[in-house]
Amino acid sequence: MKTFFFLTLATSAFISSSANAAMAVFQQYGAWQFSVTNGILSSEPLSVITENFSAYSGSYSNPLVGTTGPIEWSAEAVSYVPNATNIVANSGWLSTNGADENLVFSFSPGVYAVGGNFFSRDASFNAIPALVGIFFEDGTSSIQYVSSTSGFSGFISNQMAITSLTISVYPVPAEVNFAAVDNLFFGIPVPAPSALGLLGLAGLVGRRRR
Repeated sequence: MKTFFFLTLATSAFISSSANAAMAVFQQYGAWQFSVTNGILSSEPLSVITENFSAYSGSYSNPLVGTTGPIEWSAEAVSYVPNATNIVANSGWLSTNGADENLVFSFSPGVYAVGGNFFSRDASFNAIPALVGIFFEDGTSSIQYVSSTSGFSGFISNQMAITSLTISVYPVPAEVNFAAVDNLFFGIPVPAPSALGLLGLAGLVGRRRR
């Protein structure tokens, strides 16, 4: 019964996949997080770490580069027309500075699970209803109607590492939709027991020295 429940939970959250079934797409954080941490649809269980962008405020030149755990990420606003553009951060949100622009994230090293609260905002930094699309280089995509900052899309790759994603908001051109993200979640390898032991030993030595 438990096995059936877990399988139902995972498959009910599965929305779409790429042509070669390498990428699973979720629209519920709980189902995505459960699948990531239990190794469902991936080669091994992963830990989930979060970038909430609370350390950022104001305007940043393209690209904005940050680090979350072992992941170095960059965020870049990409305009449909060749205009100078940048990234803005406000109240834990990261978004494009111009309407109708794409928000492109790149990751190094690549990850096998990623998700986020993706949505659209207006010029006054209010979340507004819109179609929000997430696109990947392998052709995988997820488009859903999002009306608040809690809209979630999550992805698990069982073959190739995910190195980038693009956030688009529709309709375009409307000059009212700004692509935005509230939280970005990464699935990273669980530290090996030996590594945890070394970290504990290092902490013990540090306490003795003090």
